[in-house]
Amino acid sequence: MDPVSVGTTARIASSVARPIIARLFVKEGRGAGLVEEPVRVSRLVGLHGEKRRLSQLDLWKIARELVQTAVKANPYEPPLSSAELEPLSVALASTLGALGELDMDDVQAVRLGHRELARRLAAAHPGATRDLSADATYLHDSLLDLSCLHILHFFTQRSTFVAHAQVAQTRMLDETLRLLDAVVERIPRPGSADEEFERRYLAHLEHKYGKVNIFGLDLSSPDQARWPLDTAYLSLELTAQRRGIPASANRYRVEDALSDCSRAMLRGAAGSGKTTLLQWLAVSAAQNSLPEELAALRGRVPFMLPLRAVEAAPPAPERFLGAVGNALHGLQPERWADRVLSSGRGMVLIDGVDEVSESERPVVRRWLLDLVDLYPRTFFLVTSRPSAVGAHWLTDVDFTEFNLLPMNRSDVDRFVHRWHDAVSTTTVEPEEKRALEGFRDTLRGTLRQKQDLYRLATNPLMCALICALHRDRLTHLPERRMELYAAALNMLLVRRDKERAISVPEGLAPTEEAQVQLLQRIAYWLIRNGRSEAAQATAVRIIREKLPSMPQMAQPERAEDVFQYLLLRSGLLREPSVGTVDFIHRTFQDYLGAKAAVEDEDLDLLAESGRDDQWEDVIGLAVGHARDRERGQLLQKLVELGDRTSNPKLRRRYHLLAAVALEHATTLDPAIRAAVTFRATELIPPETAGDAEHLAMAGDIVLSLLPGPEQLSPRQARATVMTIARIGGEAALEQLARFRQVPEREVRQEIADSWPYFDARSFAQVIFSGLPMDDLTLSVASPEQAACLGTLRRIPQLSLKGQLLTDDVVATVASLNVHALSITPSSAVSVTLPSLARLDDLRRLTVKSCDALADLSPLAEAGAEELDLHRLPHGADLGFLAGAARLRTLRVSSAYTVGIPATALPQVTTLHMDAVLTPGGLPDLTGAFPSLTELTLRLTCQRYQMPVDVTPLRHACKLGTELILVGAGKIHGLDAVGDRVTVRREGRRVEEHRSGHGIFRRFRS
Repeated sequence: MDPVSVGTTARIASSVARPIIARLFVKEGRGAGLVEEPVRVSRLVGLHGEKRRLSQLDLWKIARELVQTAVKANPYEPPLSSAELEPLSVALASTLGALGELDMDDVQAVRLGHRELARRLAAAHPGATRDLSADATYLHDSLLDLSCLHILHFFTQRSTFVAHAQVAQTRMLDETLRLLDAVVERIPRPGSADEEFERRYLAHLEHKYGKVNIFGLDLSSPDQARWPLDTAYLSLELTAQRRGIPASANRYRVEDALSDCSRAMLRGAAGSGKTTLLQWLAVSAAQNSLPEELAALRGRVPFMLPLRAVEAAPPAPERFLGAVGNALHGLQPERWADRVLSSGRGMVLIDGVDEVSESERPVVRRWLLDLVDLYPRTFFLVTSRPSAVGAHWLTDVDFTEFNLLPMNRSDVDRFVHRWHDAVSTTTVEPEEKRALEGFRDTLRGTLRQKQDLYRLATNPLMCALICALHRDRLTHLPERRMELYAAALNMLLVRRDKERAISVPEGLAPTEEAQVQLLQRIAYWLIRNGRSEAAQATAVRIIREKLPSMPQMAQPERAEDVFQYLLLRSGLLREPSVGTVDFIHRTFQDYLGAKAAVEDEDLDLLAESGRDDQWEDVIGLAVGHARDRERGQLLQKLVELGDRTSNPKLRRRYHLLAAVALEHATTLDPAIRAAVTFRATELIPPETAGDAEHLAMAGDIVLSLLPGPEQLSPRQARATVMTIARIGGEAALEQLARFRQVPEREVRQEIADSWPYFDARSFAQVIFSGLPMDDLTLSVASPEQAACLGTLRRIPQLSLKGQLLTDDVVATVASLNVHALSITPSSAVSVTLPSLARLDDLRRLTVKSCDALADLSPLAEAGAEELDLHRLPHGADLGFLAGAARLRTLRVSSAYTVGIPATALPQVTTLHMDAVLTPGGLPDLTGAFPSLTELTLRLTCQRYQMPVDVTPLRHACKLGTELILVGAGKIHGLDAVGDRVTVRREGRRVEEHRSGHGIFRRFRS
């Protein structure tokens, strides 16, 4: 029996288990009254005092009924044979009977939690399951866990269990029970066809996307070229595009950004990691291993839809699997996809809007709008290259738009380290492992010294290419993009196989030049037809048509053999699905296709295709491939097309393409270079973040064209600073220093936020020495940056991201007179904070990820007057703040209910709380916060349209209370609270506002 099936059988909703376990107890008083029908645990065997005893026979009957109920939950595939049911019932009764032997009171049991209590009971009778099969033991443990949940719930409602700290535990247990019910509602019916199919489908996704090809690991050995996704995935930084808010104020790591939205549009350049991110989400969801930041997405069923693989019209849900060639398509139960998406369990990951032709993108957009309208509870993530679709393409249906940022120096260092670690796993030779460590250290030093090479390495694909070439060429690296691509082709097509003495099929002579000729014909066909993959039959036909002109390679009748050789040995082609072929990355397709276009003298076609974003990289690379005369003709044509068009947007596009392509023009007629440069000045100064990103692609040439701050508006100055930062290097640092004294805060903040793009110490010495910091927030996200803090004079507002808050850093922060400190620890590991008692000057302390902290009590030592606590963990108690004598304003947010402190906090006068409201009702804040003058509560109802009684707030605040209810039903007690409480109800359609003059409604569009 598959353990998954046994586990499914053990998922019994609380409503089923409750009446069975309730017979262990007699009814008592209402206790804490935290559930609508609380379980009473009074006839529990073996406990003394208030409890009556059960006989061993009674206990066995209860255990047997639990077992039978679990088995009946899966009638299609019984988890156990009938002969195993009796021994399992005896074992469960024996384990539950150990309750009377535990040397602890009920309060101690509650503090343990249900899982630890179950472990203690099992340990008390270790021989109870000795004779059971593995499946029976698994079911025994699952039923024991469920029973302990209800047993602890009973303890919290005994008449003697009244301490405030234990009431908080009661709420936690009540919520756990409700979450268990919610999970049961979301999973397919046990034993159903849906459950069985999903098990197979998720396992298939994990196998299909669980590893990725990392360029250069060992592409001549496909088995070793696959890197485990959880190791390959590198959480990158992105910026949110929100109207009216500077991009610098909206920088996040991917997990943090997606934790706060249900629909997202992600833009990123080729090789920036978009597809890898989607694969990581799909695999993590399939494995149920998403990080805490994305806990809201756990339990979702992912649908991976690479649009390049969808040949027909965008598919309806029932064709999601078939459209991408998933072998399980024909086996899915009827209307399964619709049930998944309708229930809110779906996760739709749509990759590559840019790989659909421009004429078809409106069709894709209409398809997306229909899906969002039909399935509003589904999570959607859509990716594209930046220029493929306009800004706010999907914002009218609440898609949050993000741009992937280039890797900063810390990210590049981590990537280089991981790449070499991954290669190290493929060898057991100590000498080779030591050599890899040397390559790694040498490359990290080289990237710090050579700015042009570092700029290329800020793209994950290019960084992997550089790592591979650095190792292959024994640290000797080309420094220009075109030279890197040429070296990569030589490594893949020739050197790897020769050095490994891999034999060539008889009758074939695959020289490097011959292979490149064939590959570029396939690439150019894909580009001209607006495709990312082709049928293998098409690729074979292209090869057959080319072979007569290259008889030294093979005869035309060997076209199929040549294709198979290129597919298996070139390292550039792959088979995404049966019968299709594509390039390992679009970048190599563009490089080879551009070479073919130049050789075919399709210069007019190249220039005129500049209006299509899919040709952007092809045109730039074609300039690099072209000879002097051809290069001049192509750039001149781009200039002329831009000059002739009356469309300002298209004119800007042509001229920008020409300016960016200058990066690849090693030699060029000075008159043409001057014409391109002159047109580039019309693009300067940049106006937006998008302008800055595109201008920076042109490289150092832009630096000499950028004006100083005195000639720019604040908007232009900020975009200019972004351009300088993206270019990077010593010259850029000197240029950036010219902007240090601008009066506008948003420009100086952009300068401070540019720190990650430069060497940490050089930036601190050149920029921070003359940058007014009094109104800025300095973000520190790497150990190198943290080490520079001691060289600064004063930082009023500081943000620390990651595991940086050590005793030494606290001492440095104390010396800098920081009055506002923000801490964002990583959720990857549990963080132990050092003492914050030295931060005497601190007025405001913000913690973005409290759930990553092992202990919250050090936060009370800082003496801050304002404390903002975000993502408070489950069951957290605010009682640790009793010693925070200077605390006046407290802001708390949590995805759970927030425990009211057992010890009053009279020093707090302002309270803002964002949390979950259970059916137990509004918290009584009067005793815990007796001095409130301002109270704002934003509570999300645990159950949609849940009735809410606001009476407990009638004495909560002296001056008035604002209550925002999300998902509430009928509101009771409005008359009792009078004008002192303002209630606003938020839902999908209606807002309701109450004041002393009545209730006002407005309907949202």
